[in-house]
Amino acid sequence: MQGGQTMPQQSQEVERSKSIKTQLPLFASLRISLIYLVCGALWILFSDQILNAIVVDKEMFARFSMIKGWFYIVMTALLLFYLIYRTTFRMRLAERKLHNQYSELLNNREELRQVAFRDQLTGLPNRLALYENLTLLKDASLLYVDLDDFKYVNDTLGHAFGDRLLREVSARLTSGLLPSEQLYRLGGDEWVVVTRQPKDRLQMRVEALLSLFDSPFAVGEQWIHMTGSIGVSHFPTHGRTLDQLMKNADIALYHVKRQGKNSYAFYDFSLSVPVQHRADMERLLRHALENGEFTLHYQPQVHLGSSQVAGLEALIRWNSPELGYVPPDQFIKIAEETQLIVPIGEWVLRTACEFIQSVHESSPHKPTVSVNVSVVQLIGHRFVERVMDILRETGLDPRCLELEVTETMVIESLDLIADKLSRLREHGVNIALDDFGRGFSSLSHLMKLPITTLKIDKSFIDQISDNLETHPLTGLIVQMANGLGMKVVAEGVETYAQLDYLKKVECDCVQGYLLSKPLPAIIARDWVKTASVPIS
Repeated sequence: MQGGQTMPQQSQEVERSKSIKTQLPLFASLRISLIYLVCGALWILFSDQILNAIVVDKEMFARFSMIKGWFYIVMTALLLFYLIYRTTFRMRLAERKLHNQYSELLNNREELRQVAFRDQLTGLPNRLALYENLTLLKDASLLYVDLDDFKYVNDTLGHAFGDRLLREVSARLTSGLLPSEQLYRLGGDEWVVVTRQPKDRLQMRVEALLSLFDSPFAVGEQWIHMTGSIGVSHFPTHGRTLDQLMKNADIALYHVKRQGKNSYAFYDFSLSVPVQHRADMERLLRHALENGEFTLHYQPQVHLGSSQVAGLEALIRWNSPELGYVPPDQFIKIAEETQLIVPIGEWVLRTACEFIQSVHESSPHKPTVSVNVSVVQLIGHRFVERVMDILRETGLDPRCLELEVTETMVIESLDLIADKLSRLREHGVNIALDDFGRGFSSLSHLMKLPITTLKIDKSFIDQISDNLETHPLTGLIVQMANGLGMKVVAEGVETYAQLDYLKKVECDCVQGYLLSKPLPAIIARDWVKTASVPIS
């Protein structure tokens, strides 16, 4: 069909055009007048001719002329009635149709408003609705609510499960509101509560909302524990616009996250300083990898029996052109929060594997290399596959790689990481439990994971004094680990008293500044070539 229209579409267009023309007053009036004019002219022209042809008597002609005139009047009246009625009827139909269309337009407008101002997942008012209700913020407090570690839920249980959890959280928050309060969902795992509670009762109100997270959430047949954090700002003390209040509540929320989550904080100007520092750090961190600002140092782990280097722990160093040397504890957390830890961690793993493989090729010794991994990396997509890809590409034997996970990670994320650690172990990769003793993990945790190496936390080693009997717990840890078939590495060894004690309790390996600080790659390579390390 030419023109891009089908027959039904063309028919509808014609009917619509006719309907529009019929509804125009001028067109309707002209139409009626024209019909009347044509009918009148035809009647006058033909009726007299017919009457002259059939009536000869003048008296009869006059009588029939009168009848003809009255007939004309009656018929034209009926015709005009029909035309006017038909036109007004069509106008009434058009008016009714227009009214229906207007009503439908109003309904559609309300539906569009609902779509625009309502969160489609939870049905709560959204960010746009919050901006529409700015008058509610006068003398009110803004509570910025955020779920802790929600990303792990999406990564491990799926986004569909995460969406259902968000609906459950929204429902519980709604159930905990006072009649004068309003809840908005900003998106993701973030909500805002607007409350007019007096300042002297505001803290109690915030604590009441936070307590809503005390009990687990039911998602289908599963129960899941989630915690939340809340940042609070108040009008007009912390801002006179919504953007200012949101920004400052977010700063308070960030402070809570840095302090350990599952709590709340009220905005204070002093909180803005670390936030700005973090923003600068994040900006520089995003370019550090591509600019080659990272290097790896390696700290030797010495076997107490043979005095040889049994392994090297790879430790990242960041030398920023703007900030200078940045300690890992100042940027690793930011890297995890921004997901930058994934590419950075992969670079560390690849660089460490390439280094230790080059050591193996130039030395008779075959030490392992230990690489710290973040929980963000571990639960990420295809982590196991990426590790195995790097091992294949560098040619390193999986048995010469040791991945270190912290005890805190095990306690908080056991169910999320156990399967991946088991798969890595099946491929021959060693798994070390770092900082053991800091998080007080139970023996059951050790039994559930394929741990090959136990690294005793430095805090335990620091307590060893010249009196070898003062800290028997370290000896018990060594005994327990050996009984489970694990190698034991003592971290942070700094004195000969500590070294002597660790020899006595038959600890396998030691690591610390007494033996060596973390070394640049070229120096670490020479260290490995040393036949033995003097440890007595």
